[in-house]
Amino acid sequence: MRARSVSVVLGVVAALAAPTELRAQQVRAPRVAVGPFTGERSAITRGMVASVFSDHVGEIELCPLGDYNSAADRLGVGGQADEAAVVTVASDLRLEAVVTGFLERRPNRGYRLMLKVMRGADGTTAVTQSWEFDRIEEITALGNEIWDRLSPSLRQAPPRAAVVPGTRAPAGAARDPDAAGAGREPAGGRRAPAAGADEVPSDVPGLGFLQLRLGGGIAGRSWRIPVLGERTTRGYENNMFGELQAAVALLYRFNNQRMGFGGEAAIGVPVGLSSQGRDAAGQPVPLASSGLELLLGLTFATRPAGGGMMRFSTGMILQTFSIDTARLPREMQLALTSYIGLRVAGEGMIPFYARRDLDVGLLFGGELRWVGVGADLKEAFGDNPGTTFGLGAWFGLATRLDRFAPGLGLRLTAEFVRYRTSYAGPAALGTASDVIDDYTRFMLGVTYDFGAEHPRRPDTATAGSSFLGPAAPRSRGAPVGDPYGPR
Repeated sequence: MRARSVSVVLGVVAALAAPTELRAQQVRAPRVAVGPFTGERSAITRGMVASVFSDHVGEIELCPLGDYNSAADRLGVGGQADEAAVVTVASDLRLEAVVTGFLERRPNRGYRLMLKVMRGADGTTAVTQSWEFDRIEEITALGNEIWDRLSPSLRQAPPRAAVVPGTRAPAGAARDPDAAGAGREPAGGRRAPAAGADEVPSDVPGLGFLQLRLGGGIAGRSWRIPVLGERTTRGYENNMFGELQAAVALLYRFNNQRMGFGGEAAIGVPVGLSSQGRDAAGQPVPLASSGLELLLGLTFATRPAGGGMMRFSTGMILQTFSIDTARLPREMQLALTSYIGLRVAGEGMIPFYARRDLDVGLLFGGELRWVGVGADLKEAFGDNPGTTFGLGAWFGLATRLDRFAPGLGLRLTAEFVRYRTSYAGPAALGTASDVIDDYTRFMLGVTYDFGAEHPRRPDTATAGSSFLGPAAPRSRGAPVGDPYGPR
């Protein structure tokens, strides 16, 4: 009877103690290791990142670097950071998470550090983050930010308390979709945008120091001149002649080639331009015609790491359009058109799809021209005003084709410019009012950036899809060219 009572008491004590022990296992700090690093000065970088995590011992249980190295060498996966190697070492050391890293030197100056948190249970990536800085020593100063951006993924790692030593967690262990935890606003410092789970940041190339553009297409002009005292409106209409364009910009780049300031020049020349009128007898008369548009000025450009572009320009504009109407009756004669003055413009590209080697987006822009009216126009249609305004806009598509040739790009645009002027005063051909002078273009251009360098870091396929199609599925092993993979 006494033995039975003792058994009952022991059973009750064990039952009460079991939940307490289970709770203790569930709330224990996750066991984390800093795994292999690759790239520039990998050993030093790994040690500095490990010191960041050592400041938070208590919130995590940090496995010493030597223990991780010894276990990896003993298991035959030393220096490897693919999923299989991480799972092998994590199972042996009972790790919830392994942090791997890659340090690259930026093309212009400075460094980019990329850190990846991999789950110990199955080797999948919980989150990838990156930072940019000028000196490696700045890693220490970024310690709090590194912890803030990676710790949510460490805390959410599946517990291993219930795993029996010598066994491995099920390969199909559930993954927390919020483990990407990124959403947190960083404290400061320069870096690329945070990536989500299973996604490697994919920075597009920076600006080139020399930018060229060559293009051609179809242009047109519509010129309407209501002359006071006449019933008919004089004018000129030609909606189908060719035009060639060329542009060059030389930039001083800064902010890791993301911004640039410099000078630009552009020229547009009609080709195949022909005009005709009718003489007093009604017979067709060919009219010698020519035109020119010349831009000179300063420009500021920026290309964000996530794709797209913005450009602002200011400078001088010269536009002329000549039609020799001396053989036409006086009531049909026109004058040499010329505008010269100040131009301010802005252009942007919003990407639909942006990757390291391909960028496609919507191109848009606008301009304001404050120009003086040419002497021939004022003599023909009125001495006043001395200046007039021109408004322009364009839109289209632009793409960067680094996949085929680094620095290569295409742009397809529809462009429109309108001058509107009212003349007054003495006039040789008749005083004109509310003169509208329109220019349209449909252009295809090829662009090339000299010195627009790719970061040396290779990229993996990004999860998700775009309008160009779904991304390629991720392989379970280390992808070819993976900076975190074995060397």
